[in-house]
Amino acid sequence: MRALSELLRKFHPAMSKYFSLIVTYDAVRAKAKLAVKMNAQLPYVDPKPKIDLLDARHPLLYLYNAAAGKKTIPFNLKLQGDERILVISGPNAGGKTVCRKTVGLLQLMLQAGFLVTVDGNSRFGIFKNVLVDIGDSQSLEFELSTYSSRLKHMKVFLEKSSSDSLFLIDEFGTGTDPSLGGALAESILEDLNYKKSVGIITTHYMNLKVLADKTKGIINGSMAFDSKKLIPLFRLEVGKPGSSYTFVVAERSGLPQSVIHRARKKVQKNNLLLEELLNKVEHEKAEVRA
Repeated sequence: MRALSELLRKFHPAMSKYFSLIVTYDAVRAKAKLAVKMNAQLPYVDPKPKIDLLDARHPLLYLYNAAAGKKTIPFNLKLQGDERILVISGPNAGGKTVCRKTVGLLQLMLQAGFLVTVDGNSRFGIFKNVLVDIGDSQSLEFELSTYSSRLKHMKVFLEKSSSDSLFLIDEFGTGTDPSLGGALAESILEDLNYKKSVGIITTHYMNLKVLADKTKGIINGSMAFDSKKLIPLFRLEVGKPGSSYTFVVAERSGLPQSVIHRARKKVQKNNLLLEELLNKVEHEKAEVRA
């Protein structure tokens, strides 16, 4: 495409301008057709970094569910001011990753000139950089383990992050000894918060949930889980940490009760009590709703 444009510019400048105009119109038309297919909207756009989403849906998940006749569960999320960083916890396969990726994808789409899958009253800020750590980047070629590769990412995050940054981190602190990895993750999160960056992390670490509860600038969030039916509800609840339902999920997967019982005995008493308390709170909330 670029070679053709250069050729036209060389031999016929007027043709080059027409060609550029056609390309522009074609790109706009493609974006409009996609917006109609996704039922996308134009939100309010503010110059300052912020996230204020209403009825946000992952665009690809929405298209997949629409084709299958299924409903996509939306979520609301507001990150700005004294509540800039969201720590999402909860069970595996509960929707934490989808929520984090939705925020990042919608932000990049908007800044690339696309309409997005949110309510039109949503408000988007503009970020100068988006820092993402998702998945495993280990490499035999460069002698990187899972954890060392993630530390290289964190080094970049700490160097590049500012009040104009959005960061997204998956399973923060994992890949090494939990007690040591959790402590380092906590220190990194404190630094990102000090720089007033906006971000979302997913975690199962209890110390990060406690940090979010007591630190200005960081808030807890969780993905709802039906403790009676033992199924995720894919609903984001901001303001409280979530239980990982480790033993509940293990029972659901069919592990022998004797194995699960021994595992419960091996867990530190304080951690187990806190996990059971989170389970109880979520169970009581479900009963109140009913």
